[in-house]
Amino acid sequence: MYIRSSNRQPRTQTNCLGHLSFTWMNAAFMALALSAMIICSSSVAWAGIYRQAPMLEAKVAEGSLPDVDARLPSNPMLVQPVEEIGRYGGNWRMAMRRGRDHALLIRTIGYENLVRWNPEWTQVIPNLAQSFNVNDKATEYTFSLRRGLRWSDGEPFTADDIMFWYEDVLQNETLSTDMNAWRIFGGKYFAVQKVDDFTVRFVFQEPHGLFLDNMAAPEGAEPTSYPAHYLKKYHIKYNPDADSEAKAAGFADWREQFFAKFGKPGTIDDRSRWLNSELPVLYAWTLDGEYTKDEPLVAVRNPYYWKVDTAGQQLPYIDQITYEVVESKKDARQVAREGRIDMQVRHIGNFAAEVVQDGSKWPQIRTFEAIDTDMNSAVISLNLNHKDPVLRGLFQDKAFRVALSVAINRSAIIRRVLDNRGEPYQAGPRPESALYNEKLAKQFTEYDVDNARALLDRLGLEKGADGIRRRPDGKPLSFFIDAVGDARAAIVEEIARYWQAVGIDVTPRHLDRNAFYDNREVNEHDASIWGGDGGIAVMQSPIYYFPFTYESLFAVKWARWFQDPNDSRGEKPPAKVLRQMTLYRQLVAQGEPDVRSQLMSEILDIAAEEFLVFGISLPPVRYGIYQQNVGNVPAVMPAAWSYPTPAPTNPAQYFFR
Repeated sequence: MYIRSSNRQPRTQTNCLGHLSFTWMNAAFMALALSAMIICSSSVAWAGIYRQAPMLEAKVAEGSLPDVDARLPSNPMLVQPVEEIGRYGGNWRMAMRRGRDHALLIRTIGYENLVRWNPEWTQVIPNLAQSFNVNDKATEYTFSLRRGLRWSDGEPFTADDIMFWYEDVLQNETLSTDMNAWRIFGGKYFAVQKVDDFTVRFVFQEPHGLFLDNMAAPEGAEPTSYPAHYLKKYHIKYNPDADSEAKAAGFADWREQFFAKFGKPGTIDDRSRWLNSELPVLYAWTLDGEYTKDEPLVAVRNPYYWKVDTAGQQLPYIDQITYEVVESKKDARQVAREGRIDMQVRHIGNFAAEVVQDGSKWPQIRTFEAIDTDMNSAVISLNLNHKDPVLRGLFQDKAFRVALSVAINRSAIIRRVLDNRGEPYQAGPRPESALYNEKLAKQFTEYDVDNARALLDRLGLEKGADGIRRRPDGKPLSFFIDAVGDARAAIVEEIARYWQAVGIDVTPRHLDRNAFYDNREVNEHDASIWGGDGGIAVMQSPIYYFPFTYESLFAVKWARWFQDPNDSRGEKPPAKVLRQMTLYRQLVAQGEPDVRSQLMSEILDIAAEEFLVFGISLPPVRYGIYQQNVGNVPAVMPAAWSYPTPAPTNPAQYFFR
């Protein structure tokens, strides 16, 4: 079982060994690790013995590409293959949903931050940074970059690229209108300092005990995503003609063109960040086509990728990735049934479970466990910040939320929709977590329709002649509940049926991701369901325990206020929620793990008392699939967003036998 550790991160860490770590390394790897340390300490020992893919050898021979020694940094990251040294070649096939499925790109090619999670999800390790150092107060984090790193177009990656992000994007009010989560910590600005060409230091005005964890999450890609040499020509500071050139190209101004070339600054979790395949990146594969338009979407080998295996072979092993574009998870499962997926976790869980139950139908397919770290299959969020004051008042009434919760027959939904896998559960940390809160997890999960009706009656919500309860203003009590995806759509159909049975006119809506996200962005949603992150990474992803980010669907306006009290889209929350926010700020500023856990427990106690959101089922173990000729896929891995499965397992070392 993979369990997130609450241990303090090391103050200093230098590691070119990829996912090797002496805290867990077994004896079989010790000699290899020691020899690898010698290799990493002296780049000269490797000179001239790196190897590369045959397709790149041909380009070197024809003079269109520098030799591999010139393309790699002096201290490349060394990755220990899971099973064996791999072979070059092949096309990794996956299924991608049309529209907003950039998360699949993040999880498979887009996870290359300064630091990363090790495969066990127990420790933050160096990545683009070859080492890092944290001062005793956890106010200064110093990262030393690998010397000789290059963007996918061959241009050097240095501290100047990070400073471009900090000075010219993050601090530029024209570009950073929605970046307060990055710009401000604890209500105070932080600073990034260039120590030298290969060293940067992040300086906070107060302790930031979770900074390394945050930098190892997908969103931690932000500081290392901006190729200054490419973007400066679109930036008004460096190109005085940027505005006129943008208008001549059909854009409204230089900002609009900058966004077209880079995407929306602030988070990698935005589809605009994947639209320009010309943008230089630091990934193992680069897009060779336009996301959302090209079908299939193809990603090809990056000749300047900066990791090698223990035999000195430049990674990745696999030549290219092909994403077949489909409409739904059902379609993705059909693609898998027809043998057109080589390795995947996302979208195909139900099919993978079928293979586990009866693999004889698909003898060429193997499965691996994806230990679910979500705490719920479907978290139900009523919009406590609703624009309609009557609905807002009802949704903010705990008794109303309790009534809706006990009106749901969770066991029946698990049986009918979730293949009888799971158990009734609210939105609380998983039982495996050290922060498990039994009250938060189990309260109001019993199906009690009489109690639901009694609670609604006591709220004065009387039924009309049509059987629909009336709001305090006399109007029928009706609203929408939204979901994305077939599985969640089936769940909301069930939920709506149970709520209709107690006199509430609920209409389930199956939305595409674009509409769902757009509604959230402008606070136009009534109620919705989404997956329950934060089952194990409780402190790192507390989106359902208090209004933390815009992902906190139950109170987006309160969350925006938490991120920046000056945000005009925000709204100051009530006292109990304010207390949670204060506790969380104290938690993040705390260096002692035990104190952080105590503070998080207080936040969870308030969450249990307030009962802000509710859930359906504790997710069971998931499964992923891979073809029998695919090597170096771990038998077990966590399944989470904070650990963007399967990225921390180093897909660059997957190969075809």
